[in-house]
Amino acid sequence: MSDNRRSFLKTSTLAVTAALFSQPIDSLAQITKSAHTLASLDTDLVIYHSAHLNGEIEHFKENTGGIKQLKKLLDKQEDGGLLLDAGNFLGNNSTADQQYSVVEAMNKAGYHVSTPGVQELAQGEDNLAQLMNGMQFDLVNCNYQFSNQYLTKKVKTFQVIRLGKLKIGITGVGPQIDGIRFSDPVKSANKIAAHLKNELKCDFVICLSGLDYRLQDHLPDNTKLAENAAHIDFIVGSSTHKLAGTTAVLRNSTGNEVYISNPAPKGVKMGKMTFAVNKDQIQLAGSRHMISSADRTYSHAQVKSILSTADTAAC
Repeated sequence: MSDNRRSFLKTSTLAVTAALFSQPIDSLAQITKSAHTLASLDTDLVIYHSAHLNGEIEHFKENTGGIKQLKKLLDKQEDGGLLLDAGNFLGNNSTADQQYSVVEAMNKAGYHVSTPGVQELAQGEDNLAQLMNGMQFDLVNCNYQFSNQYLTKKVKTFQVIRLGKLKIGITGVGPQIDGIRFSDPVKSANKIAAHLKNELKCDFVICLSGLDYRLQDHLPDNTKLAENAAHIDFIVGSSTHKLAGTTAVLRNSTGNEVYISNPAPKGVKMGKMTFAVNKDQIQLAGSRHMISSADRTYSHAQVKSILSTADTAAC
């Protein structure tokens, strides 16, 4: 792969332009970020994505998983694209040094946007605020209200990225966390997505979700998010259970398709969604969950075993 093509996956190639708005919904959002690649962005939108990295930098099991392996996997890809994460990228009970090492590994991998999950906020808002100083990727969330003023400023309600002629809107939601002011994630995401599509004229809207795929009763989950979302096209989920490594297709409130991808935890599998861009519509062209293995191919049974171990460790 040429250096120019590979550099698309590195945040150092992103030119950032901030804009100020008068309306409260916009005041915390950085409006444009441009990404350039040799890939044909007039015809394809490629979205690489992970979730529940859980602080795993090195390979996890059988030489699979880990952020370093994901970077090697990305370096082999011929298609440039967005690199997103659905949160919980830090490990449980990790030290400050371990957390900074994870952020540095994600910087080197070239992540563009993630969302703060339970594990990022486990040690409090002040800890995450300190950690954000070293991040070369953005954090987005639209249903948390932080008491830390730095987080209030730096965690954006949404991000808009220009890919060629495309305008991609990205927001994020998370579950209820003790000590964090919380708004309904389904209503919050719908409000932001409508703003992105109707006011900012985004061609495609992505939600990075820390919610589970399906929960009982009226608890918010990704199924309810998809079915009630009129303007969200793609949800990067963070399911660590049976659905890890799968993609679901649901219908939203207007009858349009919404895709929910659930990449496997600890970087064992990275999702790759490819959308074909036509004059007036964007259609799914391919969905893959790629094993991040350094040097071998795995049978279905071996992959199932690895995912089972990663599932248990991520819970």
